[in-house]
Amino acid sequence: MSSPHTDTEHVDDGVPQSRIPTAAQRYRPISMARIREVVGFPERFIAEKKATKLGEFATRFIGHSPFFCMSTVGADGQLDTSPRGDPPGSVRILDPWTLAIPDRPGNKLADSHENITGHPAVGLVFFVPGLREVIRVNGDAFVTDDPELLDMLSADGNPAVLATIVQVREVFGQCGKAVIRARLWEGDSRGLAEAVTVGGDFYTLTIAESAAKMADTLGELAGVLHSVIADEYKNELY
Repeated sequence: MSSPHTDTEHVDDGVPQSRIPTAAQRYRPISMARIREVVGFPERFIAEKKATKLGEFATRFIGHSPFFCMSTVGADGQLDTSPRGDPPGSVRILDPWTLAIPDRPGNKLADSHENITGHPAVGLVFFVPGLREVIRVNGDAFVTDDPELLDMLSADGNPAVLATIVQVREVFGQCGKAVIRARLWEGDSRGLAEAVTVGGDFYTLTIAESAAKMADTLGELAGVLHSVIADEYKNELY
């Protein structure tokens, strides 16, 4: 079977990649209609859970996150995803619509920076050790060398090399199935999860963040959401 995608022109040893036989050519893409036949449709409260700014809980979550991944878009339309690690609190929330991300010394490829200067769209996934759920942020970004901001983003006595400003478009939490399947966290001595949830849990605090909206979209699920999630985590991982 020939590949349905024949316009790729990356070159490997002088041969266009589109002409190199690969395992991908054994398979065929399916339509979104077929995908929906397989996976179904989300509950209303999931479909409408996205917010347009950072609430108090999302702010606290990001403020305690020592690790996140950032995806950017290149000039050729291809995505690039990079891991970022720093002490908790290194990503600063400047206001409910704005994040400031420090850049530390690295390999100088600057792929993310090059992508952002040509295409501002970014996607972020924040993790907190000990918490199964994550916070996702989508937005538009630009890079700055503002000295005051770089000082604010200092770590170990050194200012940030550059800073990426993210203008938030979407904020939402995602369930912990991936983290549970990966057995990603086996305990964290820093107690970051407890600092984020302050005696509560991810879903209670997420619902409280947008109480009116969640009460409307959850409907009759509002009183049993925790048991639904627990059942999903126990019986619907695979």
